[in-house]
Amino acid sequence: MADVLRWRKRNGLTQVDAACLLGVSQPYLSLLEKGARPLTADLRNRMKTSAGMNRPESSDDLFRAQLSALGYPGFAHIAKSRTRPRPGNLLMTVLAKSDVDARVVEALPWLVATFESQFDFGAIVRQAKLQNLQNRSGFVLQVAAVDTPGGLMAVSELERARLLQEDTLCWDSMPAATREWMRANRAPLAEHWNILTRLKASTCVLPTLSGLSQYSVK
Repeated sequence: MADVLRWRKRNGLTQVDAACLLGVSQPYLSLLEKGARPLTADLRNRMKTSAGMNRPESSDDLFRAQLSALGYPGFAHIAKSRTRPRPGNLLMTVLAKSDVDARVVEALPWLVATFESQFDFGAIVRQAKLQNLQNRSGFVLQVAAVDTPGGLMAVSELERARLLQEDTLCWDSMPAATREWMRANRAPLAEHWNILTRLKASTCVLPTLSGLSQYSVK
């Protein structure tokens, strides 16, 4: 819808930043701008609330503020964003980025484990397939030890669509030497999902989950 596009341009926001402010995914924002999805009263209110806000310094700043608003302990010292994001949308927005602050990535298993009951796993699978994020999504869901029927079904569907191409966990600028080290030292779960990342329990702030202590992200 034109007013969504005008609002984004007027505030100097990228689609990623605008989507985070409104609590929707970037693909959904694109549909809103094209008029392919209705602009709800809730979204209009969010646009008004964020009107006149300064442009975030970076997407990472916005991600940190969004996670703080959701109660992530690792960002308790960060000022909360004015709008509370939808956890599933935030997960997929972060996973779609090529390079993200490692501390933000470390929060993703917490995000899934804490808000699993609120996730629309069908939408997550669809978005993952649309953006070739099957491996990243499946890996994070398994690190978070999803155990609801919807979560387990999502992992199963992502497994069937698993890509052979090697990927990073939002660190595409990883130096060649680091890639080599990651490839040789990653844990079996990361190897299974063709993800280059190192796994240490101490790098994640997570609730107690059975079977999770051996995992974390880069």
